[in-house]
Amino acid sequence: MLAQVILVTLAQAEIPSMLESWEVPGFEVLDETPQVFLVSRAQKLDCPQLGSVCVSPGGSATIVGIEVSEDRPDVTVLARGTQVAAKGSLGTAGPDQPWQVEMVARFRARSERGPIIVGVFDSADRESIERKEPKALWNVSMNPGRDLGMRFLLSPEDGFEPSHTYVLRVVQVQGVRDRVLAEGYVHLE
Repeated sequence: MLAQVILVTLAQAEIPSMLESWEVPGFEVLDETPQVFLVSRAQKLDCPQLGSVCVSPGGSATIVGIEVSEDRPDVTVLARGTQVAAKGSLGTAGPDQPWQVEMVARFRARSERGPIIVGVFDSADRESIERKEPKALWNVSMNPGRDLGMRFLLSPEDGFEPSHTYVLRVVQVQGVRDRVLAEGYVHLE
């Protein structure tokens, strides 16, 4: 009983009341800087299709599902949620809560030396895709390879909206030509 009282007291002391319910302190880094990581063998098995981008939750404040359609391939759905153990958590996402994304890109062919660009486009905005104007853009420096792993946030403050599908595209710039290494879709809820 004493141990439970001490744990509850520590939990209340460590979670400031001014934090949003999804900003529970812990091991996750919730900042705007994407994290690049090495893709594990298990992640490669979970994302076997070369030329594809697979997404999953990048933290405990985002959950995953699949949208199945007869007209097109299945699309991964990421939904914002809150940590159920959070102090004062109501279990609903706030309108400013970002989606936490973990992306594994399996390249069609080995990348070469040079910049690799990851862009996120709104799939409904064909003009921005044609003009190559993504909603989010990251420049990744890496050695030549066959895959890329990244964790990042898609925030409503940056224009990302629920009930929208986005294209994740990994491109390598080679002179005046862009080579698409991998592409995939994610639907945000």
